[in-house]
Amino acid sequence: MVWLNQWGLPMSVSGWKQVFADANARCRAQGVAVRATPHVLRHSYAVTTLELLWRGHLQVLGEMNGEQRLTYQRVFGDPLNWVRIRLGHRSATTTAIYLNPRELHQTGEKSQVTWSRRETEGFLSLYKLAA
Repeated sequence: MVWLNQWGLPMSVSGWKQVFADANARCRAQGVAVRATPHVLRHSYAVTTLELLWRGHLQVLGEMNGEQRLTYQRVFGDPLNWVRIRLGHRSATTTAIYLNPRELHQTGEKSQVTWSRRETEGFLSLYKLAA
């Protein structure tokens, strides 16, 4: 996706740096202690999208047998792969880091969304059955 500047041209790196610097300054002026960066936005998108897609799949898959799960996955696809493609990752293993808040913490990331361990493990077991 290409974002355009005020002259209708693609935004430059320095233009993006200024957009984020201005946004951070506005937040500070309002007493909001946040530091927005392109990486933080990308990370938040990945974690939030995976959570929403997988919670929806978990709800539906939990009431299905193995054959129904396989059919469902063929029709609706794999949430991890869907996000992987949008992030430009070559491997789903890279994208899967966003699934486990403890792994994110070990890589220095702070999870924006907290899942209970039971929900994450429960979904992964259903996911494996559908594979």
